[in-house]
Amino acid sequence: MPGARAAAKRNQSVQRAIALLRATAATGGGASVSVLARSAGLPRATALRLIQTLEGEGFLQRAGTGDRVVLGPALVALARAANAGPVLVDLARARLDELAAEVRETVTLSVVASDRDLDVVYQIDAPYQMRPRDWVGQRFPLHASSSGKVLLASDDGILTALLRTPLPRVASATITRPRALRRELAEVRRRGYATTVDELEEGLAGVSVGISDAAGSLVGVINVSGLHQRLERAGFATIADRMRVAAGAIEADLRADHRPA
Repeated sequence: MPGARAAAKRNQSVQRAIALLRATAATGGGASVSVLARSAGLPRATALRLIQTLEGEGFLQRAGTGDRVVLGPALVALARAANAGPVLVDLARARLDELAAEVRETVTLSVVASDRDLDVVYQIDAPYQMRPRDWVGQRFPLHASSSGKVLLASDDGILTALLRTPLPRVASATITRPRALRRELAEVRRRGYATTVDELEEGLAGVSVGISDAAGSLVGVINVSGLHQRLERAGFATIADRMRVAAGAIEADLRADHRPA
């Protein structure tokens, strides 16, 4: 059965690639192709071919100009994304609870996922009947949410990919023109926070600020959202100032958590 044989061959290739990734991780600082081939139990030619494929996908990379192969940024990003939610929630919970008590609006925490989107992982509800719904586990159009604007403002690659297709309108004030979105993101970078009013849902406003790791990479976004009349009355800039204090404290906690013992 040709189909079954082809499937078995693909499975074998996947297993061999995984064996090479595990062998590379086990070395700590990387190793030569020959060493990795022996560790994975593969012929050197087979190992080299698979390593080149994994290099092309960013899962492995060469260290400097030598023959040493190390884990690549794509694999590191996947690992970081898998752990980012629980780690950030644990570190940020107390800070976000304090922020929610101060602003008396719904507060959420989103993490940057491995596919360069945002996942909502934590939410504190506002003490009102008229408040945003439960958003944990959901995703939103990046161009229509203040959290998404923070992500887009931090990464031109994500923005470029987004603009390959039309920007859908999801509410009356959603930004749908690329030039207008670029202007908005420039403003986000200038002032250090993003806002939305009637862009994701009618009557809903949001303010978002980013959380960065020690390397300066965006790892999460804090959002405050509620009825636009309440947020406008409180002042977007005033809310953002309080959010930046919380984000700064979380970033300090994150750096301390990753400091060598």
